[in-house]
Amino acid sequence: MDKAQEWQGYYQPYLSKALARGVEPLAILDDEWFDGSKTARCVLPYVTASSVVLEVACGIGRVSRHVAPHCGRLHCTDILDEALAEARTQLRAFDNVRFEKINGYDLRQYDAGAFDCVYSFTAFFHFDFELVVHYFSEIARVLRTGGTAIVEFKQWKSANDVSQLLEKIEAQGGLAAYERELDKWRYVSSDMLALVCAFYGLEVVDPDTTKFTFRKP
Repeated sequence: MDKAQEWQGYYQPYLSKALARGVEPLAILDDEWFDGSKTARCVLPYVTASSVVLEVACGIGRVSRHVAPHCGRLHCTDILDEALAEARTQLRAFDNVRFEKINGYDLRQYDAGAFDCVYSFTAFFHFDFELVVHYFSEIARVLRTGGTAIVEFKQWKSANDVSQLLEKIEAQGGLAAYERELDKWRYVSSDMLALVCAFYGLEVVDPDTTKFTFRKP
């Protein structure tokens, strides 16, 4: 089974909840996840009106809709057709946005040096670290010289992080059920990510792993 099949239906509970409440699905994500406009503030300092930008795992457009007005072209990618279909609806007012399906392992359809900025939120902390390492090589390849990437991870910083994980495990039915879930959180440190950056010749700009930012020199 490929990644798209494994994650199929992931957004359906949010879409159903939005329909039942008579609100936009993005309002549900802003409330239950994190406000997309606040997340986008991590990206906007690295984007100009002429920037070509790539979003890895755009979902239904929670962050995309706040980045699109500020760049020249935004490529929204995801492994899920259902997510891309909803994102097209949510971002229909923007003629500078392209929607493309990726395979969840690489960015093979994009040329080297194609993007000024690459970003991804609420995705990479679901990945095994081996996949993270591979994606860093792909991001390094598709970034232009001087280009910047912003990627969100989970990290151990305080007792609140431990409590948050335990609450998630309980909410998903306990440890045995959580182990079987795709929607698991994998934690990393800024030192781990800095080592990967150094390996691929990337410069760390901001080591905060909740918005880990690096640049192609």
